[in-house]
Amino acid sequence: MKARLCFSFLFAVMVCVALSVPVLGNVGDDSCLECHDGVQAAIARTPHVAANKVSCEACHGVGDAHADDPSVDNIRSFRRSSSKQVMATCTKCHTDKHALMSSHLSNGRACLECHSLGHSSTFTENGKRPERASLKDVSANLCTRCHAGEKAKMNRPFHHPSDDFDNVCLSCHNPHETRAELLRKAVDQKCAICHPEAGGPFMYVHLGTQNRGCSECHDPHGSTNPNLLNRSSTRFLCLSCHSDTPDFHNLADPKYRQCTSCHSAIHGSNTSNLFME
Repeated sequence: MKARLCFSFLFAVMVCVALSVPVLGNVGDDSCLECHDGVQAAIARTPHVAANKVSCEACHGVGDAHADDPSVDNIRSFRRSSSKQVMATCTKCHTDKHALMSSHLSNGRACLECHSLGHSSTFTENGKRPERASLKDVSANLCTRCHAGEKAKMNRPFHHPSDDFDNVCLSCHNPHETRAELLRKAVDQKCAICHPEAGGPFMYVHLGTQNRGCSECHDPHGSTNPNLLNRSSTRFLCLSCHSDTPDFHNLADPKYRQCTSCHSAIHGSNTSNLFME
């Protein structure tokens, strides 16, 4: 009997405490737009619209307290959030990006470094909307803002073509994954998408590419040499590894100065272990 009375007393206390604590709840987009009236038109041009079931509070958190007392301290503000906090919010919906493994996050770079805010229309210019999701810039400038060394190479005489509405960097790099995806094998596979004639598979593989793949001979970001070579000529490039050339390769004779005149299957061969076709 005493135990039953004790339980009833504790339950009554818990009910009183619960009733005395305000319960926060969603206020709905209409309440948000009463004050943030300039946001609605911009939201309509983004994927974050009601049709996709993305509400203000889905990203900014429950708005009861903020509606009663508007302050940046009682609502989630992305300008005041860390990169990890931003990513935690975005990946609630973008679950395929949850395992962000690139060096971007470790360097304090998260989603909003490259993507516009969900209610921002800055990525829409002249009525044109890029295919890629809400990027701040659809050109390579998006990446080269931080990657200055690569930008300098891309301005060299020989480089991959780029387009203002096509970020050439994203053709090879996945900004959400690690550098491991660009190790030797992955590099060769990516290059072979556009250069299938050099991709193999070959019976006789050029062993010189086993370390860094294509980048052993080519600089993919840009070069002052034709064909993006790492040396000023094919001869110097080959001799950087092949220092033990046969005696009859007399480099004083012009016919031996262009290695690929004979060793034309330089990327690999199915007929000759000397890479002659």
